[in-house]
Amino acid sequence: MGTAVEIRHLAPTPADAKVVGEAEVTGVDGRRVSFVIRASDDLEKIGTGTHERMVIDLARLGRRLDAKRTS
Repeated sequence: MGTAVEIRHLAPTPADAKVVGEAEVTGVDGRRVSFVIRASDDLEKIGTGTHERMVIDLARLGRRLDAKRTS
């Protein structure tokens, strides 16, 4: 589940241009996974940022959501 995202737009890209996106894991702390993200077109870097996700237990999340619905 995504918990944070920060993206910086660096340059425009024409509508018909090819864009390549990359994500690199930069850290794991328990259930928290951090990434650096990059996007570029054929000429230059067009975006960069960070993203954070948490590994979740779907059954536990379901129980928490059910409890919230009934309160």
